[in-house]
Amino acid sequence: MKKIILSAIVLLIAITTKAQDASAVFSATEIVWYGLDFTKAHFVGQFDQGFGALPATGYDMKKKWIPEWNALIAKEPQNFNLKKAFKKDEVYYDLNPLATVNQKIHTESCMSYNTASIDEKEIAEMVKNYPAGDKKEGVGLVFIVENFDKGMEMATVYVTFFDIKTKKILLTEKMQGKAIGVGMRNYWAGTIKNILKQIGETEYANWKKRK
Repeated sequence: MKKIILSAIVLLIAITTKAQDASAVFSATEIVWYGLDFTKAHFVGQFDQGFGALPATGYDMKKKWIPEWNALIAKEPQNFNLKKAFKKDEVYYDLNPLATVNQKIHTESCMSYNTASIDEKEIAEMVKNYPAGDKKEGVGLVFIVENFDKGMEMATVYVTFFDIKTKKILLTEKMQGKAIGVGMRNYWAGTIKNILKQIGETEYANWKKRK
């Protein structure tokens, strides 16, 4: 009986702590956008440079397309409206930490015909190893990409909030977005736009209710 009671207490504490962590996400008026983390992502299927051009290699992804996707989101806040999606007054863009992290991508293994699978426990370790950015505290937000799937025309990402000072995960939710647009850059950036649309319309409110 004592063991059952102790287990129940431990579970209650864990649930309460998790709820408190998540509350920091919803109470924050500003978030820091780190960008898209592709370090464990797979590009599933045959990718090309757009408009039927030459095949895209892992080197192309690492050196060209990943930097372009991250830059596009920052350059076009009207199309990738983080403020609206996450109900925030301010969004600070700090892309340098992930620009460094994404250069560690293994170009030989990121192109695959098999989908990647990222465990939530891995996410904590990934965030823990992010280099320091401009902001030393506050709520950070990163989209950890699991797959860009050419056959499914779909991206799978973990929408992940974390405490910048401690690197503790506050909230992470797995989502999918449909690809839309013309050309390699816009087509896959469309998946992120679709995910933000879902978050703004229903998901953010649903997360808040659950927590």
